[in-house]
Amino acid sequence: MNIKQNVLEVSGVELTKTILIDLQKLSSCSGEPIASVYADNLLRTMRVMRDKLPFDPYTEVVMALHDALAYSNRWIDYNASQYQGVCELLTSLVNQETINNSSVETAILTLENLGFDTLPFGVKLDESLDIDEDEE
Repeated sequence: MNIKQNVLEVSGVELTKTILIDLQKLSSCSGEPIASVYADNLLRTMRVMRDKLPFDPYTEVVMALHDALAYSNRWIDYNASQYQGVCELLTSLVNQETINNSSVETAILTLENLGFDTLPFGVKLDESLDIDEDEE
């Protein structure tokens, strides 16, 4: 008995398109209680993308957005126009044949310009400390 198993490969473009659907729904009901359902689904899909395609360039952009949304539930703080801006950004990425490192960097900077904090886990250093004092 010979059983052939078909495995469907998922691509970064396909997952990004799925993310776009939830972003559009989140944009349309931003500030309403139902938004939590779309935010939850969106964050779960982003994590699936991270797990299945860790080295895909789309994943890097999506995870920058994920960090901005997930940290302290900040997805609540963003408004419909910001979500619409992300939809436009991701749509433009998906419509490109390929994206390179420059496209990824530009996309993440665009997220920042839209008001998303893509590095919320950063460490703040106390600049008042004098490092040279320890050397003496």
